[in-house]
Amino acid sequence: MKKSLLCAAVALACSPAFAADVQLFGFFDQGIAFLNENLAAGMGGPNSATQQHFADGATKVGMQGRKNQVSLGTGNVSTWGIKLTEQLNDDVSVGIHLENGYLPDSGEFYMDNVLFERESSIAINSKTYGQIKFGRMPAMLTGSGTTGIFNSRVNPFGAGWGNMTGGWKFVGTLATARHNNMINYKSPTFNGVTFHAQTSFGDDYTNKTTGKTGEEGSSKVNHYSALGVTVQGDKYFLAAGVDYLKMGSVQGAVTDDSIKAIIGGHYDFGSFKGYATVQYMDNIQYIGGYSTKEFAVVKNKGDTTKGFDAWAVAVGADTKVGGGTAKFSVGYAQAENQNLDDNKDLVRMNVGVGYIYPLSKRTSIYGIGGYFWEDADYNEDKIYASEVIVGLMHRF
Repeated sequence: MKKSLLCAAVALACSPAFAADVQLFGFFDQGIAFLNENLAAGMGGPNSATQQHFADGATKVGMQGRKNQVSLGTGNVSTWGIKLTEQLNDDVSVGIHLENGYLPDSGEFYMDNVLFERESSIAINSKTYGQIKFGRMPAMLTGSGTTGIFNSRVNPFGAGWGNMTGGWKFVGTLATARHNNMINYKSPTFNGVTFHAQTSFGDDYTNKTTGKTGEEGSSKVNHYSALGVTVQGDKYFLAAGVDYLKMGSVQGAVTDDSIKAIIGGHYDFGSFKGYATVQYMDNIQYIGGYSTKEFAVVKNKGDTTKGFDAWAVAVGADTKVGGGTAKFSVGYAQAENQNLDDNKDLVRMNVGVGYIYPLSKRTSIYGIGGYFWEDADYNEDKIYASEVIVGLMHRF
């Protein structure tokens, strides 16, 4: 089925009848990664992190053990997709955006059983009234795709590269990164100011533990909403947003609703650009992403689950050097695990450096290095991890 859909999509993009309106696009990133880490039990990702509980009589979470690894790796997720646009009149057009993530070293889908997991949306665009989108798409408070507003304009590494390098997500969170059944609105731009709004009706859901089910649009499933604003000037960019995850009675992973707020941007000083983000997180299910992803620990298996209360800050800069761009970023966060009465504090930081050199308008080589450190009262030991990735990127 997937192969048939894929062939049909490519055939559509290549058809002469649609050549003026259809664009096949993509991004390929492949490199060699050197990874050194000793994470707490349950950490890791993007999809392998699990919530931990204390073993009988224990008051600390154990460690996974030191890992040294050399493998094919990437700084960013590789993608391909199709864009279709039809102009209905001088003011209104319709657009379709279909985008898939994949693993370049194996050719596998980034997410099992989802063909267009990065985005699958249809948009009505009006120069007068703005844009409204429907479908699956990135949450506003991310750096991803067409609807995330906290991208490379707020940090030289965007949300972050690799497993722990730069960005803001490794000290903050990418919880609620994408949603199905989403509606997204973006206003026309007035003097550089654009307003953004999102809401999701949730998904049909079955709790594997209890067997209970919830239907899309009901109070049994999670509902996501967000509001934001972006301001673009000649030398600066500013973004601010807040989102709210209403926990469903069946699907809710934590007992109370979650709230996040982020403000970030950059200023061009001429010889370099300076970047900064500040985050506030209330009852977030997990903090971090990829290797730094960590769920809020509970005392006993099956305990009622709350999340982290946290704040984080990241600053960075980039500048032109030797025909390429040098990047630097450092992030810091403090959090409290709301499941614990004592020994519940967490402090973490990450550092990222990188250099990108363009070989052409579409192809670049890069090298990045990242360092991550965490001290959590409830973990058996401090966490130290590092990575180096050297790779090649191509856009089409």
